[in-house]
Amino acid sequence: MKNKVYFSMVFVYLILIAGTAEAATITVGKNGEANYTIIQEAINNANDSDTILVYSETFTENVIVNKSVSIKSDSDNPDDTIIQAANPGEHIFNVTEDDVTISGFKITGANKIITSQPAGIYLEGVNNSVISNSKLSDNIVGIDLQSSDHNMLSNNTASNNERGISLTNSNDNDLINNYAFNNRFGIYFWGSKNNILNYNNASSNEEDGIWIEDGSNNNTLSNNAISYSDVGILLTESSNNGTMTNNNVNSNLVGIEIIDSNNNTVKDNFLSNNNRIGISIIRDSSNNTVKNNFLSNNSESIVTEGSNNQIYNNEIKESGIHDTDTSQMPFIGPVLTVLIFGIAFVFMRKE
Repeated sequence: MKNKVYFSMVFVYLILIAGTAEAATITVGKNGEANYTIIQEAINNANDSDTILVYSETFTENVIVNKSVSIKSDSDNPDDTIIQAANPGEHIFNVTEDDVTISGFKITGANKIITSQPAGIYLEGVNNSVISNSKLSDNIVGIDLQSSDHNMLSNNTASNNERGISLTNSNDNDLINNYAFNNRFGIYFWGSKNNILNYNNASSNEEDGIWIEDGSNNNTLSNNAISYSDVGILLTESSNNGTMTNNNVNSNLVGIEIIDSNNNTVKDNFLSNNNRIGISIIRDSSNNTVKNNFLSNNSESIVTEGSNNQIYNNEIKESGIHDTDTSQMPFIGPVLTVLIFGIAFVFMRKE
């Protein structure tokens, strides 16, 4: 009986030791001092929670990340730790496991569409992962999240891609302090909900700085800078209940545009020097609120259609409001009211 008790205690003790073993650090480099010369080999031989430290080199690989590991550049400098696609038609980092960190790389060359759109970093069905401090260029998609929730994307730069950062059916993610420029689309959401975009810069993109569409509801955009694109922030196709606040949107054709979307709030934003319109709410868009915004030097400041859109307490300089729904006139502010009465008075005098 004593032998059985002793054996059971030893067995439990061994399980506890295995469960509390410290994570290992595995190195990758080509100088002969690292554990491996290829990132994929390091992942294949790693355990969950290990850290893979990559020395400053250029690696030509397509990497499958199928373990919960941290992959980081030793220098933390993306410019000297470069991962380029061995096969330009495949993802460079294809992440299939939760709790992954990728940080400190320049990732380039996934730029050939064969069966699907390849990405620099691709997450599908992945949760609780971190993508940070990386530069993604010359890919079809820089960072691509598909059905992936509760991830953090921070301090990344995406340039010269078709889409800089893309989320499809991905919810509750945080995009913080990323820079998307010289892409066709800077940041793109499709069917993605409850995401937070804070302190991002989406500038000099060919079409839209931030495009949110197809039922992408309850997203919060704050303290972002968007400039030099066709549309700075675009919400379309029933993207409802969003909040846009304290964003700086300037020098686009249209600053903020809401199309066929309802119950969004646009407040405390700064919109200036947009060549056509500062804020546009058109087609079947209703119950949107536009308040406390500062608009300056836009060709037209606010253009609205739809019904029951609430527009008030906006400060407008050197442009005006074009409203096709007269039921909204009480919300357009005193400046336009004075202008209307002034024009009427002139015509009365001419008669």
